[in-house]
Amino acid sequence: MKTQLLLPVLGALLALSSCNGNSVELSSVGDTMAYDKTTLEAKPGEKVSLTFHNVATSPAMQHDWVLVKPGKVNDVANAALAAGPSKDYIPDSQDILAHTKLTKPGETDTIEFTAPSAPGEYPYICTYPGHFALMKGVLVVK
Repeated sequence: MKTQLLLPVLGALLALSSCNGNSVELSSVGDTMAYDKTTLEAKPGEKVSLTFHNVATSPAMQHDWVLVKPGKVNDVANAALAAGPSKDYIPDSQDILAHTKLTKPGETDTIEFTAPSAPGEYPYICTYPGHFALMKGVLVVK
């Protein structure tokens, strides 16, 4: 009888221990080139679970979320164009710290990553062609 009582308690403790870190929900804004949040926060080295929802309805509004090193937005955006549709406009680059997949309207993608260990502001962009100029934000690590 005591074992049966302990199982739910152990399950709850395991669930709590797996929640260490920061959970973030982020969405596109309708059929525009914008994220619903342009500032996110994390602690240095913190585990982050980010869920990105593409809520657009237009087939032309494919989006992703790409976290890049400071000062590297233009380099990553240009590399994304060169990577092209065969790589879903997500280049192989050491300047990319984390990214979701390229999502179509109505799709959601969840990723887990570790926030940079150095405090600072880390830009994020959508690398779909033409979107990065408007669809951007900053992860503040402090």
